[in-house]
Parts: sequence; C-alpha cells; structure tokens
Amino acid sequence: MRLCFNNFLFAFSFALDCVEKDYFHTASFHGKRVAYLSMLLGEYFQLDKNQMNDLIGCAILHDNGLTENYKYTDSVTENEFLKIHCVAGEENISYIPFFKNAQNIIKYHHEMANGEGPFGLMTSQIPLGSQIIHVTDYIDVNYHLHNMSEDEFNNMCEDLKKLKNIHFDEKIIDAFLQTITYPYIQQCQNDLNQLLNYNIHNIYHDFTQSEMLAICRLFARIIDNKSPHTKSHSIGVATKAAQMSLYYGYDEDLMLEMFFAGAMHDVGKLVIDRDVLEKPAKLTDQEYTYMQTHAYYTYKILNDMDLGDIVHWSSYHHEKLDGSGYPFGKVADELDFNDRLMACCDIYQALTENRPYKEALSHEKTIEIMRNMVKMNKIDGRIVEDMNKVFKDLK
Repeated sequence: MRLCFNNFLFAFSFALDCVEKDYFHTASFHGKRVAYLSMLLGEYFQLDKNQMNDLIGCAILHDNGLTENYKYTDSVTENEFLKIHCVAGEENISYIPFFKNAQNIIKYHHEMANGEGPFGLMTSQIPLGSQIIHVTDYIDVNYHLHNMSEDEFNNMCEDLKKLKNIHFDEKIIDAFLQTITYPYIQQCQNDLNQLLNYNIHNIYHDFTQSEMLAICRLFARIIDNKSPHTKSHSIGVATKAAQMSLYYGYDEDLMLEMFFAGAMHDVGKLVIDRDVLEKPAKLTDQEYTYMQTHAYYTYKILNDMDLGDIVHWSSYHHEKLDGSGYPFGKVADELDFNDRLMACCDIYQALTENRPYKEALSHEKTIEIMRNMVKMNKIDGRIVEDMNKVFKDLK
C-alpha cells in the first residue's frame, strides 16, 4: 500500500487532538500548534530536510501514547504518568517507517534540564528534538495560544525566562525568545496545514505487507485503548475481514487493504468523549445519536488520508441495505460487496465479544441474530451464510 506522509500526519493529528481535548481539555489543533512552533525552532537550529521532517512528525504525534495510559492518572505520580505515556508513544512510532532518525524524540519530550523529568536525564542526554517539543508543548498546554493577546505573550516570555536551566536548557529558551515573536503566535490561531505543508515534503512510501500489518496493529491499539470496554475489537474486525477475504479468494494486496479497513473502522471513536464510550448503562437517545457520529469521523479521518476504497469500506460499517443505517443512510445499490462484508464482520465481532453490559454470544446465537437482520433487509444474506461456514469451522 502507498501512503503520503503529510496526509497521514494531518489526519492522525485531528484524531489525536480530539483525544487530548477529551482528557486534558486542551484547545483544538494542539498537535499542529506544537508542530508549527517546533518547526520555527528547527529552522533556528538549522535542521536539514530529514531532521525537520522527523521533528514536525514527532511534534504532531508526540501524544500518540495517551490512549494507552489515561486510566492510570489517579493511581500514579505525574512523572510516572508521563513516563508511561512517553514509552508508549515511542513504541508506537517505531511501527511507522517514515521516521529515519527520530529515536527517543518522543520518549524524552518531557525531560527537564535539571534532571527531574520522568527518566531523570540531564540536558546533555536529551535529544534536541525532544527539548524543542517539550517547550512548545509546555506553552500550548499552559497558555491560551489560540486567543493570546500581545500582553499575555509578553508575560509568557517572562515566565519562560524564569524556567532557564530548570524546565528547559538555556539555549532552548534563548532560541524561543529570539525566534517566536507575537505574529507567529497569531498564526497559531489559524489552521496550520498550509504553513506546515511548506516544510514537510510530500513523501510517498510504499509499505510492505509486514509494515502495513504493524501500522494496522498500532492504529487498532490506539483506537481500542480509548475504551477498555472494546479492547481488541478493531483487530478482531480486521482479522475477520482478512479471514473472509481469504475465503473469497482475494489476492494478497486486497486482503491487506481489507485488514487495514477493519483495523481503522472505528478510528472515529477517538473523537467521541470517553464518558459516552465507557457508559456502562444504556445510552440516552441524545448520547446514542452522538455516538453514531463516530462513523462520520472515521470517514473524515480516512478521507483526509486519501485511502481510496478503504475509506468507504471502513466508514460504511453501520450502513444498512434498507437505508436505515448511518452516517449517510446509504441503500443497497450504494453499498458494494466489501462495504457489506465489513458491516457483517463488525456485527459478528461485537456480538461474540464480552462487553460490560453483556457476555459474548456463541457463534450459533450470533448467526441466528444476523439471519434475523437479513430478513429485515439490514445486511447481506449471502455473506452471513458464508460467515457461518468460515467461522463455524474455526471454532
């Protein structure tokens, strides 16, 4: 499969910003603001093209480990929390072959100049990229860059001077004060895609099968870890889609695309507040309507990544043949075979896994329910009967 570096980063940034906004109430476009300011500092330090790509990419993805450890926030110290999140984030980007020399940039982006960070490193041990992201992340979390006045900007700069050689190395603060002027902060109040695009080259990468499988598992883990109630759901749907692709004789490339579509089908749930995702009781009508928007956001995120047919195979998984599904109300003639297949894989996986409000159903009971849905013209009967053959044999 072929992916564009920019499309990948910006689409994933949108999803991560929603996660961070949910957990820590940061303003929208946090990742892109951190990336933009980091880019300016990278220019100050005269980073070359590859170093700049790594810096901006890591800045956009610096909080990608958040969904894996938010549940620990009440039981660990701040440094322990930061360490868990940084280790997870570093491990996650190791699956992504875009980054050539980005080792430890995300892992150490919360280290402090005085050695009191989560790993206890001193300045000389901390990568420059980590130090740049640390200061830009810090100011965006602690100040209101999205609507900052010039007086507030000047006060922030005075605050930063007091943190020299405590939070941040002196050279980082000096670089910030010389480089980041108030007009640049005003730029942070806009959509930064265009400004970042000038400095990130449109690198297209042809992923091998093993690389794509690794990225699928990365996305599935980030998605499913937002709510422990659906742990392993995405990878389960992806596996079912691949098993059915094998049954239908799909070639290796198409089977991989179906696996990717299954792994990504719930990426829109990163946008949904976890209070709704994790509600153990039945959702209200308003909450259910809100939950349904996740399928639209799956469409938006994947469409921004320019993934071709994978976009609708993933995002139409709640559409129904009679037009009663969501988010687009598609009818039978508008749903191709793989759209229908992904919907059936999602239903089968959901029914056969444990949830807080139900125990996993047997294969036989699941097929019975799905056959009833066929009678109501909701899902494809041929696929249901084929799934009965394939998954019954796998039991």
